[in-house]
Amino acid sequence: MADTNGERSDVSGELTEEQRTSIFRAANTKADRSAAFRTGRVPVPPRFILWTVAILLAIGLAGEIIDHYFGSFGGNVTATSLVSPDLHVSTTTTPSKGDGLVALEGYMGLKLIGSAKAGTFSLTNQATQPWSLASQKGKVVVLTFYNSICNDICPVLGAEIREAHQLLGLQSSKVVFAIVNTDPNQLSASPQSEALLEPGLSKVNSVSFLTGNLTNLDRVWTMYGVKVDVGSRANEVTHNNVLYFIGPDGQLDAYAMPFATESNSGRFSLNDSSIHHYAQAIAETAVSLMP
Repeated sequence: MADTNGERSDVSGELTEEQRTSIFRAANTKADRSAAFRTGRVPVPPRFILWTVAILLAIGLAGEIIDHYFGSFGGNVTATSLVSPDLHVSTTTTPSKGDGLVALEGYMGLKLIGSAKAGTFSLTNQATQPWSLASQKGKVVVLTFYNSICNDICPVLGAEIREAHQLLGLQSSKVVFAIVNTDPNQLSASPQSEALLEPGLSKVNSVSFLTGNLTNLDRVWTMYGVKVDVGSRANEVTHNNVLYFIGPDGQLDAYAMPFATESNSGRFSLNDSSIHHYAQAIAETAVSLMP
């Protein structure tokens, strides 16, 4: 399949349809991120606790209730619970991690994926050069999605990526940030794209803004559980927000849910403290995956 610049684009993956569906499955429980940051754990809904206790008493079993992690989509998408056996989500925390990292993981709603290979794909970066996930082997890849014209969560998530790159310091050479375009109406990209300029990413060499023709982009969206909807007007594009951590071996290690506040005018924002915490979580998670 050829992309918009005549390059062949290869897209394949190991996630099942159920796994992809669970990435944007809606639920009714909203996570308290500030509490998670304070305590290092994401709160479990009382209704869930009551039902679990009742079941344990009824069948006469004893044991510990495993930790459950909850995240939320950014913008105007309903908060979600993404614990799913199909995704082989790990419920354990590495013993060597300090309380600070555990709290940050809870704050960003990090989920560990037990056994999934990252789906490979090839697109075109802002310099109109081919970019493939396979070529990033040996580095940690932080993969996320937003619009090329930066009218979605881009200002917030882009700022978090910029700060995460700064926090990595000398280790930044081991991490690649890949942002896939989610706007089906604006497929072009350049170093002057709003997706890079507005959040201050145009001079960050480790950041690639990726695009291609609609067929190839749609395959990547589907592969990574991104649901893109277009409204009655051309500029009405909505999508769920996800962020993946792909290890140096190409393993899909974890994912999280970026979040932001959307104003009545459709502008996404987040206070500086929250942006800092999320950026710190991105940086420290990336470091934890380095060999």
